[in-house]
Amino acid sequence: MKKVIATIMAAGLVAQVASAVDAGVDFASAYVFRGVTFNDGTVAQPYVEGEVLGVTVGTWANIDIANQGAEAVSEIDLYLGYGLGEVAGYAIDLGYCEYTYPGTVGNGESEVSLAVSGDVLGYDASVAAFADVAADGEIGYYEGSLGGGYDLTADIAASYGVSIGYFDGDDAGFGYAALTFGVEKPITDALTAGISLTLIEDLDDDIMTALRADSVASGIGQEDQVIVVSVGGSF
Repeated sequence: MKKVIATIMAAGLVAQVASAVDAGVDFASAYVFRGVTFNDGTVAQPYVEGEVLGVTVGTWANIDIANQGAEAVSEIDLYLGYGLGEVAGYAIDLGYCEYTYPGTVGNGESEVSLAVSGDVLGYDASVAAFADVAADGEIGYYEGSLGGGYDLTADIAASYGVSIGYFDGDDAGFGYAALTFGVEKPITDALTAGISLTLIEDLDDDIMTALRADSVASGIGQEDQVIVVSVGGSF
């Protein structure tokens, strides 16, 4: 509970001291994270993010719309990001995320990440490594992505991307891949609306089955496609 309160306070702090704040909400047909389904029904995912003294500060939550009880808010995350500079034209970023799960036993997870991103043959590419600080501190997950975008009309932009997750551990290997298509359109000078479709495919059934069994999502049916409708902007 202390972590949840701290996260909510941090969101208020961002809104007060950041020079510009990005905020919005995504409505998704399911909540799937790194190939694992945490909610197989409609969810709302609000977020707020800003920059304070060169550090990106943000918070994100997952709300189970079908659950009107005390556990409707199933996850609240606080994250930080800092750009370390560029090497040969590629940006290097350091990140930290505190995952909290209200209503569940345990204290959540603390994760650090290091990402490299830049242009590869005209596409936006990135590779990132993630380590759980609260556990052994060793890197346990890697993710690579490749994508891009183009203008459909003067005010409608389309985007596409593919990502793949590699899990390190006793049964190491590529666990899943995801393919996303989306479009967005400005509503006002400050607000933008969008819709996207993500298709998710297991690459290793043994790895993904073990991850699902060990997670707080154990017993939830697996979704292989997610539709997201989003509204957000800068203030």
